[in-house]
Amino acid sequence: MNTLTILTIILFAMDVEMSKKLTFQKKLKLITSPYQRLWYEDYVEAVINFFQHMLHLKDYYSSMKKILITILLMGAPFLFAFAQISETEDLPLVPEDMQYVQAKVIDSQVDEQGYKIYYAELKDGKIIEVDSYGEPVEIGSRIFLQYFPDEDLYNFITVNRNTSVIALFVIFVGSILLLARKKGVRSLLSLTASFLLLFFGLVPLLLNGYDPILTSLFFGLAVLFLSIFVTHGFNWQSFVSFLGSVTSILIAIILLSIISDTTLLTGLINEHVQYLSFEVGDTVNLVRLISASIIIGILGVLDDITITQVAVVRELSSDNTLSKKNIFTKALNVGKDHIASLVNTLVFAYVGATLPLIMFIALLKVPIVVLLSQEFIFVEIARSLIGAIALTIAVPVTTWLAVFVFLKPIHKDACSLESACAHTHH
Repeated sequence: MNTLTILTIILFAMDVEMSKKLTFQKKLKLITSPYQRLWYEDYVEAVINFFQHMLHLKDYYSSMKKILITILLMGAPFLFAFAQISETEDLPLVPEDMQYVQAKVIDSQVDEQGYKIYYAELKDGKIIEVDSYGEPVEIGSRIFLQYFPDEDLYNFITVNRNTSVIALFVIFVGSILLLARKKGVRSLLSLTASFLLLFFGLVPLLLNGYDPILTSLFFGLAVLFLSIFVTHGFNWQSFVSFLGSVTSILIAIILLSIISDTTLLTGLINEHVQYLSFEVGDTVNLVRLISASIIIGILGVLDDITITQVAVVRELSSDNTLSKKNIFTKALNVGKDHIASLVNTLVFAYVGATLPLIMFIALLKVPIVVLLSQEFIFVEIARSLIGAIALTIAVPVTTWLAVFVFLKPIHKDACSLESACAHTHH
């Protein structure tokens, strides 16, 4: 059963305006002809009618449910496109007969040439010689090896550091649960779902040649949906935060497209991208892939700043002495302080990740105007600046939406936390 069939069954079941817009014959045709295109005109018209119908409902929670259904159904055609993808072809990264094995280092010695050779014990008790290629290995530590059965050859990969990773992960989860409790649980759930989407959805699509920017956009929206609604609940605050974040991402994509088209980029900014290029050939557009990585990089920070802005508006809406203009001004003042701190956070996060590169650049006697035009440096600068621009735009856009478009339902959110709320803002 494909996505169109599932969508049709949902339309049959829903008692809303959308279900009435598709005739029985078209619904039947959708089921019997699974590879036919969706009637987009009927689909869009149905969504609009449904949204208008939703806005006239008086029940608050029912409206929120219908908002979420609208978001999901509007993305259904794109889900159908993703559903038609074939399985990712196996890339020839390693020989088919190669195996990964673990061993425990039990001894070491220096050979005649002065190189250190380690002796490791496999799980079956076999003792083998291992060359770590200069990487220090302690006696008693466990290592990962590549085993090639045809040559009976073992090749050193790295030291097993899984214990440290697990320990850090336990501390991370424990600190979140201890401080955030129920909201921390929701945050971890949304984080887990987001990673599953990225690794098992986004990456296979990119490897199959789907456009990196468009694919990252749709998966980015899914990640935002999870991180905002699952973590902060299904309410108007989350909905407005989602809209503000989406607007900022779209503006960032426009900037990225302009930069990509006018700066003659190749996408070969480091050895990892070069290795990927060797394996996938022309399947992946490397320039658009770099742009997609920038989009993914700003998702988490947008969640923070947009949620905060709507929360400020929600709290100010309880003051009946404030007009909408006053609320907008005060909330924007809070957002300015938030922007200053988050921009520093974003830029220095990128600087910290590229510190060795910065140290290397400091040793080069190259004019600054030449350095700025080097692609690997230019991309990092663009990454920081476009992320900062997206954050800056998110504050006024989200604040404006919260104050001048969705203030009444947001005020109801505030009233659910307080007792007396019987005023309106003009």
